[in-house]
Amino acid sequence: MRRHTLLAALLLVVTSSATAAEDSQRIEGLITAVHRNDFVLSSDGRQIVVDVSSLGGVTAAIAQGQRIAAIGTMAPGGQTFHAIRLESATKRQ
Repeated sequence: MRRHTLLAALLLVVTSSATAAEDSQRIEGLITAVHRNDFVLSSDGRQIVVDVSSLGGVTAAIAQGQRIAAIGTMAPGGQTFHAIRLESATKRQ
């Protein structure tokens, strides 16, 4: 019985992770300001606040003027992007 419960819990975690990955999107741009738990990304002519609070202290490793890509989800209203991962940008502007 414990094995079945453990297997069911594991499948639930894997399914939840896959769903989160499917819902995520990628935005790229230039960092225009860095704050404690977020930074401002200039992307496609608009300014987007990228919330990185769930990444724990990552703003110490990024700098204004750096090109970066953020993977995550956009909050309702389209002004704040909640990042689950940061990567090197692939596009040049």
